[in-house]
Amino acid sequence: MFKRFRSLMLSLCAASLLAPLPALAAKPVTKVSAEATPAAVLWRIDKPGVKSSWLFGTAHVSDPKVTTLSKPIQTAFDNADHVATEVRLDFNMMMTLAKAMLMPEDQKLVDIIGADRYNKLLPELEARSYPEVAARRMKPWAVAMQLMVPLHKSGEPPLDLLLAKMSIEGEKDYVGLETVEEQISVFEDMPRDKQLVLLDSLINQQSKLEGYYKQLIGLYVKRDLDGMVKFADKDEVDLPADAKAYFDEWKNKTMLSDRNVRMTERMQPLLEKGNSFIAVGALHLPGKDGLIASLRAQGYTLTPIFDKKK
Repeated sequence: MFKRFRSLMLSLCAASLLAPLPALAAKPVTKVSAEATPAAVLWRIDKPGVKSSWLFGTAHVSDPKVTTLSKPIQTAFDNADHVATEVRLDFNMMMTLAKAMLMPEDQKLVDIIGADRYNKLLPELEARSYPEVAARRMKPWAVAMQLMVPLHKSGEPPLDLLLAKMSIEGEKDYVGLETVEEQISVFEDMPRDKQLVLLDSLINQQSKLEGYYKQLIGLYVKRDLDGMVKFADKDEVDLPADAKAYFDEWKNKTMLSDRNVRMTERMQPLLEKGNSFIAVGALHLPGKDGLIASLRAQGYTLTPIFDKKK
């Protein structure tokens, strides 16, 4: 049971960073601006009269190259009084997510997606700790969310879950910038036909996604935020041509820019307190609509902390 809940957490963590999947990129590769983003995932946030805080760009995966924190990041976290992740990761969140992912008892997934899709899907879910008995009532968007999660070794928590665990065990003031309901709505509000398009793409192109994760982790370890943005624009996983416009809008507005506005607003009380450590998916940091630019526009000074792993 708890192993399955861990998969739920990992799914929601993955959704934010992995939403700009190559599958969802309809635009050509975006050119990096002349002023490149410094190669840093940790940024100090300063404003006169307030203690410094920290913005940390995460990768929502469980690879040790990502979850092993560098000394500057670990020190910033250890010394912080307040910690925020995109959503507060705890038991209540897991229960809310688990309930939202299921259809009523008289509805079955196979009746919605068809036997062919269903039979292709089951081995992928089984590999992620979801046996058929648990999958049969899952909503299509919930299944798609599961397939965005890379296969992982048992016992290895993703970075965001690790930060949540350390926050709770360290008795820090730990909050989420968004509610679980807000994150769920990103998928739940997607029209059913688009959910099925996304599900087909993810079922049929898992091998391409595995390659995506490896390259993404490599760029993250290099702290190459601009490289991550360019990579997210590549059309590595195919979608039907008539669906690309929808998913481009969904990716760029619903998944990124709208949420950046919300997260910038929600982190203000933490920044006013100072000594806060705010961890969000790394793709939320760069760009003209990213968190770095948004905070600078509000008068904060953001300084990159270089900690690239050797």
